[in-house]
Amino acid sequence: MEFASSHVLNYDDSDDEFISEGEYKFGIGGSAKYAATAGRTVAPGGRSFVQSEGNYDNIGLVGQQSAPSEEAIYDNRTFDGPEAIYDNKIPSKNKPKVPEGLYAELGAHDSHHYSELSANAPPLPPENIKKTKEESKPMKYRRADTNVVAVKFESLVKSVDFSPGEAIFCENCSAAFSHISKIIDGQFWKCEFCEAENISEKFAIQDKLEKDDVTYILKEGSGTEADSAILFCLDISGSMCVTTEVNGNDQLMRSNDANVALMESRKQFDEPRYVSYPGATVQPKTYISRLQAMQSAIDTQLTRMEREQPDKRVGIVAFNNRVIVVGDGSNPPVILHEEQLLENDVVVEVGRSIPLPAPISQVKRCLADKVFSLNEVGQTALGPALLVSIAMASQRPGSKVIVCTDGMANIGLGSLLYTDTEYEYEAASVFYQEAGKYACANGVSVSVLTMEGEDCRVIELGSVADATGGQVNIVQPNNLSEEFGSILQDPILACKVSAKLILHKGMYFRNEDTEGSVVSRNIGNVTSDSEATFEFGVRKKPVMQVLYDNLGGTMVGSDQAAEEPIYDTVMATSAIEGLERLPFQLQIRYTTRTGSECLRIITMDRPVTKDRQFAEQNLNVAVLGTHAAQSTAKLAVDGLYGEARLNAIVTQKLVERHVQQKEDDDEGIYQTFVSNLAPIDSELNRVADANNQEMNASPSEEEEATSPKDKKAKKKSKKGKIWRKKVTDRSASIFYKTKNVTGKDFYV
Repeated sequence: MEFASSHVLNYDDSDDEFISEGEYKFGIGGSAKYAATAGRTVAPGGRSFVQSEGNYDNIGLVGQQSAPSEEAIYDNRTFDGPEAIYDNKIPSKNKPKVPEGLYAELGAHDSHHYSELSANAPPLPPENIKKTKEESKPMKYRRADTNVVAVKFESLVKSVDFSPGEAIFCENCSAAFSHISKIIDGQFWKCEFCEAENISEKFAIQDKLEKDDVTYILKEGSGTEADSAILFCLDISGSMCVTTEVNGNDQLMRSNDANVALMESRKQFDEPRYVSYPGATVQPKTYISRLQAMQSAIDTQLTRMEREQPDKRVGIVAFNNRVIVVGDGSNPPVILHEEQLLENDVVVEVGRSIPLPAPISQVKRCLADKVFSLNEVGQTALGPALLVSIAMASQRPGSKVIVCTDGMANIGLGSLLYTDTEYEYEAASVFYQEAGKYACANGVSVSVLTMEGEDCRVIELGSVADATGGQVNIVQPNNLSEEFGSILQDPILACKVSAKLILHKGMYFRNEDTEGSVVSRNIGNVTSDSEATFEFGVRKKPVMQVLYDNLGGTMVGSDQAAEEPIYDTVMATSAIEGLERLPFQLQIRYTTRTGSECLRIITMDRPVTKDRQFAEQNLNVAVLGTHAAQSTAKLAVDGLYGEARLNAIVTQKLVERHVQQKEDDDEGIYQTFVSNLAPIDSELNRVADANNQEMNASPSEEEEATSPKDKKAKKKSKKGKIWRKKVTDRSASIFYKTKNVTGKDFYV
């Protein structure tokens, strides 16, 4: 576990801050701090811009096509530069009113000069127009804090020192007895998390625990690493015939006779292959289809695996209006078609019944021949092909499925073509969610590659990859080989991974489907880059009311006091008030590559502070930045664009405060943070504008900690589903990439 600060921040009341409409509109790129590091200035409301020389007339218009007025003002000042050069002054009583977000005031002089923010800035509004209440009122949002913890899985299976015996758990909260636990009278253990008393004779043995990190073997494995499988799930629908221009010096890839004949017949319809003019060097143009590019890329990877991983098992599943299970190519293909494509159980049964591919060293030539025999024709039965591939790969946990497609699923299970009604789209979306759960439960990782410029509904396909620790990328056909290689070179360290984090009862988890102090997540497959983050808050003690009777004062709960006279009220305080250190425990269950089932328990305690400035000064930007990226992306995937942008902005403000407190004022830390969040922030801004989404206030600290989780989740889910259906592949790809950001991306 790695924390976002050296201390846990304790607080009594929620600490909110206001986000102006300008700050929201221009996002993290509109910060004054970021502008300063990039040599820019900031407009009212938060927008930053590069200084430029402007030409202005007497009424304040910029860049107008019509003739300028009789006298003009010329301003070539930079923010910290010399005084402005001008030909005339505008009297104070006639100073133009400047709309917020359009022009930035550059100096406090009698003559006001404004720098250009847009090449085509609109004219100033009439003076009698007033802002509406919504436009002028800033939005209140919970101030970001440092109560974040990150779990990095890169060392999950490295140098594990297995402990003898078995773990002992609290009967109330499931926390494990650890090195910080205290035994009373040799048999009582008062849980440091929930304060429940546990009785056991085993405590005398466990009292010898000294390490904060212990691992138990729950079930022995085979002792040897099983050979995992790679399944390529390939689109061979009609659209895969679309061609792309490549370097004329590149060698034409191998192709079957049918493809050669087809390509020859297309030549007469292609643009001229050569451009010639006097003295010019003839540059040949070569065009390849998407199918050819995919075939060549796979052949390259088969050759590499034969040389470097001869025991790797590789199979092929192709799909158009049918699903063709090629396997390793040594047996006749199994074909699914028509009504079979609509039967979930049938597809899974077929996949489970097909033998695993033989090692690539034995079938490489045969498999390559099968790959190059594929032809593009028909529709796109992507859903059934994905499911049968997962079922095949599930025979060997730790296996991978790589989907390569250029179109939307339009036939069979998971079809996204005819989804005009909310019910139809929801049914298709649920199919991919369930496919992801099935793959995750069986230790299968799914990655998705789609062709640039096509609508493949990546938001749905990507949910499978997101649930299984896979990758989502939109690629050019001639870059497929590199993308395949990148996915294959990231080995799975462990599968069927779940993580349980336990907090002190005085704290709770934010943005989780639980009201308690214990949360569990199904992580699935983990690689060296896998990382998860959790954010927690501090509970309040219930408000107590003091009642006075003839015998003196009595303190009772607010419910009991309803019918009695109330003379005084004791305000709510933090539920961890008075505690100097707080315990944290992480329990990770996982299956190794040898098949062993293990439980790793990491227990720590952290000091507590009520000084927010001190906690922020000791900030770990890598941990906070990872959480900001992942949580923002999660909200975006759920269609909550406004909340996602606000989440990024308030976290940016926290990082900005941290950098300003540092004596060396490390700009590199801040710029690294912004550069990692800028892509998704920019995309959210674009998408929100396109869909006319407005920013919304966040719930208060009290509402967040006490309101029913299911009611809030239901409201958000309904709102998010409306926007999710409109998400483009470009947006979805950025969202899923940001969800995979790790602390490594924030190191300067």
